[in-house]
Amino acid sequence: MPGSSSVDHDDPLSRAMQPPKDESPADKAARMRAEAEAVKHSQLIDAQLKAERAQIKKENEKQHKVLLVGQAESGKTTVIKNFQIQFTPNAFKAQQESWKALIQLNLVRSILVICEALTDDPNDYDLDIDNFLSLDSSVSPNYSIKAAQDLLEATDGQRRNSYPHPGTSESEISPVPTLSTEHHRIKMRLSPLQHVQHILIEHLACQFDDPSLLAAAHQFNLGTQSTPDFFIRSNTSTKGLLGKKNERTTDAIEPHSRVRLDLHEIDSILEACRDDMILLWKDPVVREILHRRDVRLEEGPGNFLHDVARITQRGYMPSEQDVLRSRIRTVGVQEYSFHLETGPDKGREWRIYDCGGARNQRHAWPFFDDCHLIFLAPISCFDQVLAEDRRVNRLEDSMQLWKTVCSSKLLQNSEKVLFLNKCDILQAKLTSGVQFKDWVSKYDGPNTLDGVTRFLKGKFKAIQKSYSPEPRGFYCHLTAVTDARSTSKILTSVQELVARAQLQHVSLL
Repeated sequence: MPGSSSVDHDDPLSRAMQPPKDESPADKAARMRAEAEAVKHSQLIDAQLKAERAQIKKENEKQHKVLLVGQAESGKTTVIKNFQIQFTPNAFKAQQESWKALIQLNLVRSILVICEALTDDPNDYDLDIDNFLSLDSSVSPNYSIKAAQDLLEATDGQRRNSYPHPGTSESEISPVPTLSTEHHRIKMRLSPLQHVQHILIEHLACQFDDPSLLAAAHQFNLGTQSTPDFFIRSNTSTKGLLGKKNERTTDAIEPHSRVRLDLHEIDSILEACRDDMILLWKDPVVREILHRRDVRLEEGPGNFLHDVARITQRGYMPSEQDVLRSRIRTVGVQEYSFHLETGPDKGREWRIYDCGGARNQRHAWPFFDDCHLIFLAPISCFDQVLAEDRRVNRLEDSMQLWKTVCSSKLLQNSEKVLFLNKCDILQAKLTSGVQFKDWVSKYDGPNTLDGVTRFLKGKFKAIQKSYSPEPRGFYCHLTAVTDARSTSKILTSVQELVARAQLQHVSLL
């Protein structure tokens, strides 16, 4: 057709693809060979892409991926422990003893935090600064004490960073009780616990295959007011506790070790300090000082102060409940791989990603667009603020995070399951007389667990409905993830939901 030939003639691309007018037979043959080679190369790329898509589909059929999302101390790692207890019980039992050192460290650190708070001079105890050392494996082993102190982060959660109660004035606050001579004697007798802490950190550093943690443990002055926090980074092997234990590179660790890793010595010291630890925790003056200085150890993770007698016994073996209550902070993204040992999905691989929940670690969340999502909102912390930003209420922060997750287009195809977590702590707080409406002005219902959770569930549901790019089902559970029995049923329903969603996703690939 004349029209089409003129269009082709005027098309720059068509003109560029036309052979030269003076092309020789040899040049034409070379051009034809090059074009054939280009077509062959293009077909090879297409075949590779097709094979990769088929491989991805095959892998997706064999594994489920779940991303755990929530602010710091929301209970993400505890969910992983529950998952292992329920679906890989043999692997969990094989590693159960390895949690002993971490549980002992949790107990020792709680006692040392109490000792920190027991100072006669209120000015010596700064409620606005949480001095917990972050043992950063990316820092050179040769850093100084000054550099270590620069790494202090308010991340432990044992000083709860609460708002003052509405309506409370400074004139209403009576002086902090005075310590007796016996209190000082108890503190003195408990001073060996600093050495215990030192050894336990070394032991855990070896277990996590991270020599720089040893350097931090040695170079930090454990006699100061600060109590070092232990955490694991994304470039550190966590398999020693939540998965198969990897072989350790002991040659890399040994040069940094100066204190003998003698866990039998730990047992002896803890046994000798048992009575004083119990006296310290049960002392009414001590409890009043902790209350005045807003040190809420009961609400924080890793609290074993009610189990001192049991944990300090020789031959102590952690129970499932102890493992669930133990605390280890994650920084960065941790990946856990489990092969189910029970149920209809026996043998299937689950990959669970635990993203650190602090504000400076949330940038990684949207990149897990091929994962289903469990969002944990700790609803017991309605009267607390973020450790990293004390202007922000923790409950408000969880709602903002939920809004961000629901509105993310990268996560729009992921099934989202909401855990309103720490209902047990919320129940205890409400029963003690703390009024939810004093902190959430829009709430006018009864000060009961049912009333408060019904209100919060409605708020989170409204956020999802308003901000989701497309309509989604609302899956919400009231949880206390330190309770293995109740969490087991919830995880089973989550497993079924993820499996159904996975089948739908695979069929669309």
